[in-house]
Amino acid sequence: MSALAVAHPRRVHLRPVPALAPEPPVTVTISIAGGAAEGRSRVLAALRDLVDAAGAGVEVAVEPDSTNPIHLDPRARTALREGIQLDLSRLEYDLLLFLARHPRQVFSRTQLLAQVWGHTHTTNRTVDVHVSRLRTKLDDPEVVTTVYGLGYRLADDAAITVEA
Repeated sequence: MSALAVAHPRRVHLRPVPALAPEPPVTVTISIAGGAAEGRSRVLAALRDLVDAAGAGVEVAVEPDSTNPIHLDPRARTALREGIQLDLSRLEYDLLLFLARHPRQVFSRTQLLAQVWGHTHTTNRTVDVHVSRLRTKLDDPEVVTTVYGLGYRLADDAAITVEA
């Protein structure tokens, strides 16, 4: 006889719980933009740990971004889209890299001339021409967004990763 039975001599009757209707699956989409590959790996590992803690019947599927992601490698100075190298000039590459490293920030033409070109001795129209050429070569005019009256910035949904 257990200690609980001695303390409470009454019998407890349990009724079966009625079967509940299965719940529809829940899909959670998490977009990890920017940052180093190591940081992305840590986030994915933490998500997998959470799923493991949730138990059986839960699964994680990591799907690649389907929006033609662009991968920049500053050491090799390469820009790849789906493994195919993009033919960018030095300034187009530097402009894209600068904007990718500063997401959600608006830069005036003068700021871009100072940060990307390294001087302000040329006209602001130089920035406009390079942005136009970059948009054409990326085959996506929405990657670099014009903020009228202010300058340019990287689009919020731009699928660009920069290797650390």
